[in-house]
This record gives sequence, structure tokens and C-alpha cells, in this order.
Amino acid sequence: MSHVADLLRSGSPRIPLTLLAGPPDAVPLTSVTAVEELARLQRAPAGALVVVTGRSAAKAAGYQLDIAIRTAAERGVPALVLIGGGPLPVTAARLAERAGLAVLAAEEDCDVAEVVLYLGQVIRGDAADSLARAQAALRIVRQITESPDPADAGDRVAALLEKVGAVLGRTLTTTDTTRPGDAEPIWVAGRRHGGVTGPPDDAVRLVLPAVAAAIGRLRQLALERATAPGQTRSDILTELIVTERAQAGALADRARLLGLAVDDLHTAIWTTPDRPPGPDPAELAERRRLFDTLTLRTHQAPLPPGESWNVARLAADIVLVGTARVEIREARARQMIEAMRAAVADEHPGMVLRFGIGTPQRGIDGLRQSATEARAAAAIAARSRELVHTFDAAGINRVLAQIAGSPLSRRVVDDLLGPLDALGAERSAEAIATLCAYLDARGSLKAAASRLALHPNAVNYRIRKIVERLGADLADPDTAFALHLACRVRLRD
Repeated sequence: MSHVADLLRSGSPRIPLTLLAGPPDAVPLTSVTAVEELARLQRAPAGALVVVTGRSAAKAAGYQLDIAIRTAAERGVPALVLIGGGPLPVTAARLAERAGLAVLAAEEDCDVAEVVLYLGQVIRGDAADSLARAQAALRIVRQITESPDPADAGDRVAALLEKVGAVLGRTLTTTDTTRPGDAEPIWVAGRRHGGVTGPPDDAVRLVLPAVAAAIGRLRQLALERATAPGQTRSDILTELIVTERAQAGALADRARLLGLAVDDLHTAIWTTPDRPPGPDPAELAERRRLFDTLTLRTHQAPLPPGESWNVARLAADIVLVGTARVEIREARARQMIEAMRAAVADEHPGMVLRFGIGTPQRGIDGLRQSATEARAAAAIAARSRELVHTFDAAGINRVLAQIAGSPLSRRVVDDLLGPLDALGAERSAEAIATLCAYLDARGSLKAAASRLALHPNAVNYRIRKIVERLGADLADPDTAFALHLACRVRLRD
């Protein structure tokens, strides 16, 4: 049901209405009718907005207006429109207020027939009125979105909502909700980021999808401007992590020019999916969307002063690197992990990620070291079904991670264990686990058997076969040490 307030909000620029007296929303309007002069108000139907079409209202004496307002109130008329009416006498205004009767004025030179037609359309909610308001609103949408305005996206969105709302005569608002059905969704970079909503109205329903799409485009442009340097930093970061050490130094100046503080302290978080990606194109696309999601959330996350985070993609894994002049401690890294998990749960339901945290390290070499440690920790998390594994700041694990991260060292490991690898995956894994347990136990068959849950004779038999296949002398300290490291590195993979 329409009220006078609706007429005032949606008033056509060609037919401006002015409220002279009375409440704008006391009684709903059911129809519109016209009378030639004030004396004819006694025939007006109840619930109808009455337009007094003659110009006599503008020249009526005060007592005539008092009588007209009383008559209209007795007939159950909720509102009067006076053509050419000016300010009401004090007595008439008071009568209108007490009777709950709204008195409005239209300009004296207006087209009376157009006034009556327009008011009827608004009160009945005619499709013609809704379509006219919707078309005017869409023109505003096109003007704002197509304009090369360099203003901030937030300002342009606010201007869009204000101007479109003014044309529609309704208030449009944005919301952070992502629940379907609550609002017209706003999509940014392929993901839903809130929505836009308005009161029930045919014109609003027609326009909301275009408004939501326009807001999405404005926010997308703002995001592209803000993250373009970040995308380039991501590429540099990937190169710094995977390239050989001799080449990494050449990337340093490029990284500094892009705002990556390579000389500060770095803490890496390695993120790996719970299962490797298959050949399904939809799954591969989902992995790409995952990188976009984490990049967007990292860019939008509030950060302490002097701290920055950048994201790099390495095959199916994603590396988040925090950089600051002081150490980013484990608790802070876990906060970032929780933020990432929330983003994934919201936009990629069902996807499970495992995380590894490296130790804070300084400079380019430190960045590579922290990433290597984080990768090793993520591998442990994946094997042990942990959510997060933190790399220890000292001990043999650090040495193993450094060996595992060096292509040359990995080739040495593969050469040492090559004869066992030739046995096939299952038998090779059994042999390497047996040899590692034996060397961990310092050659004690009983201790190794306890670790492997085997009889000592079984361990002795396996070791003899392994030594024979490797052609190695385990009594030689250098040989035993090299094989021990190789086994430990391989078992961490």
C-alpha cells in the first residue's frame, strides 16, 4: 500500500509535490480521484487521494479551506492535492494535523491530467511508472560505471547508491551477507562479496541486478589497481624461492623496486592441499580460484605497522610470506593461517589444507631457507594428518630441510639410494625405513627391531640384503653418515 511519503520520495521532476501540512504516512492510499472544486469533496470516496483540479483552491479564503479539510476528514480522505496552493492558514494546518490528513500542493502551471495520471500510477504500482523509474535508474548506473572517474571506488559506490535511490524514490544499501536470497549478490573476481538490497518495489527489483553488477565492476577495478603490484611481487617471490642461489641475487633489485622488502626478516607459511590435484579441469580451476581467494584475503587483511604479506604459487602449493623488520612469531603466523582457513571454508567448502610454518630468516637466503623449512613442515603435516606443523628453530630437521631444498643434494641422495629404489616403490620404502631404523639405533639389532616391531633376526636378514645391494661398508663412519642423512631426507618426503 502506498502512502503520501511514497509520493514525495518518488516524485517526478516534472510533477514536484510539496507537503503543506499533515502526516505523510498516517493512512494508506487506495486510489486517486479528482474534483473540480473544494465544495465537491463531500462526494469523494473514502481512502482516495483527492486532486482538486480547479485553480479555486489557490484563491480560497481561510474559512473555505477549513471547511474543505473537515469535509475531507469526515469522508475518510487521507490526502488532498491542491493545484497552485501555497502555505496554508494556521487554522487549516492545525485541522489537517489533528485529522491526520495530508495536504499537498502542485505547481499552478502543471498539467492537471498528468498529475492525476501519475499519482494513479504510483498508488496502484502501475508497470508504466515502475518501468519509467527503472529506466531512469539504469541511465544513472551507466553514467557512473562508464565514466573514467578516478575517484575512490568506495566514493563511486556511495554516489551510485545515492543517485539511483533518489531516482527510484527508495533507499538502496549494501550488505556483507553472503547468504543466498538475502540480497542481490555482488561478485568480485568470481566470488560473492556481500550484496545490495532495497525495499519491496517493482522498479527496485528491476534495477537491483544492474546495480549489483555495477558495484562489482567498480570494486573489481579498485582491486586490480591495488593488487597489480602484488601480483608482480607474487611472480618475483616465486622466482626467489625456486631459482638457484646464484641467480636469486639478480632478482633482488627488481623485488625492491616492487616494494618487496627482501632485506628484512621473512617467515614462510607453506600451504598444501590435502590431496594432489587430478586432471579434472574443474578441479584445476578451483585450485586457481583458491590462489585468488587467498591473495584477495591477504590483501584485505588488517596488518600491524611495518608488516606485509605476499603470496606465491608453486604448482599445487601456495606460499604465504610475512615480512617485517622484527620477527613474525609463530602465534602471528597461526593467526594468518586461521584467516586463510576461514576464507577457504567460506568460499571453497570441502577443501582441506595442511600448513607448515618456517622460522624467521633475514634476507634473500633467509627467505629461501624459511620457505624450505615451511615446505618440509607442510609435508610432515600432510603425512601425520596434522593441520599445522611448525618447523623447529634448531636441530637435525633444519639440516635435513636444507639438504632436501637443494637440487644438488637431492641428486646425491638419489644416487646413494638408487640401488634400493630399483626394488620398486613398496620394497624400496621398506628397505630405507629398515636401514634408517638400524642407523638410528647405532647398529643395535634389538633396538632397531623394537622400532620396526620385528624380530631381531628379521632385521639382521634385511640389513645384510641391503648392504649387499648397496655395496656399502656400514662400519665406515663416512659411509654410514651419508646413508643415514639420505634415509632421513627420503623419509621426510
